Amino acid sequence: MIPATLFVCSLCRFSATEKSRGGLSGGQYFINQLQTELAVLNLQDTVHLQPVRCMAACSRPCNVSLAAPDRLTFILSGLSTTESATELVEFCQQYTTYPGGRVPFKERSAVIRAASAFILPALPAPN
Repeated sequence: MIPATLFVCSLCRFSATEKSRGGLSGGQYFINQLQTELAVLNLQDTVHLQPVRCMAACSRPCNVSLAAPDRLTFILSGLSTTESATELVEFCQQYTTYPGGRVPFKERSAVIRAASAFILPALPAPN
């Protein structure tokens, strides 16, 4: 598996109308769920979870980006902070195993297909 970075907006709301629960933003809650799911699939050393203070897409919480050198970059928007951690981590696993991060559309879960906002071409690996 090729290492990747999962950038997650830590300030995202739970929904358009609910900013926080129990003192946690939706984004921070999601990050906590993702850490647990990464450990379940033993991916915590392959997928680096990187909180980002804001990804400037506040109208569609929660927002993430999955990237690695020489791989496509996926920008996902509108992920449920309470219901999509498992699907996102499974997608991370697919991303790290497929050449160039090119996970076939039909092999992505419905959650990931619906949240896919942009897919950017791969940046060359640093020399």
